[in-house]
Amino acid sequence: MAKDDLVPYVNTWFWPSFTLVGASSLCFGVYIGKITNSHEWKEIFLDYCHHKRTVHSPNPLDKIARGIMSVLKIAPK
Repeated sequence: MAKDDLVPYVNTWFWPSFTLVGASSLCFGVYIGKITNSHEWKEIFLDYCHHKRTVHSPNPLDKIARGIMSVLKIAPK
C-alpha cells in the first residue's frame, strides 16, 4: 500500500531555478535602468546610509562636516 502512495518523479528543479533567474533578471534590469531609474534608487540608498551613520554614530568629523556644509548653504554662490 505504501508503494502506491509514492510519486515516481517530482520536478523539484524548475521553480527554484525559475525564481532565481527571475529575481536576478529583475535586479539586473533595475541596475541598468531598464525597469526603474536606478540612479534614484542609489541616491535614496546613499541618503539612508548617511542618515543612519550620522544619527546612530555621530563623531567629531561628522559634526565638523555638517557645520561646514551649513555655512556653505548660507554662503552666496
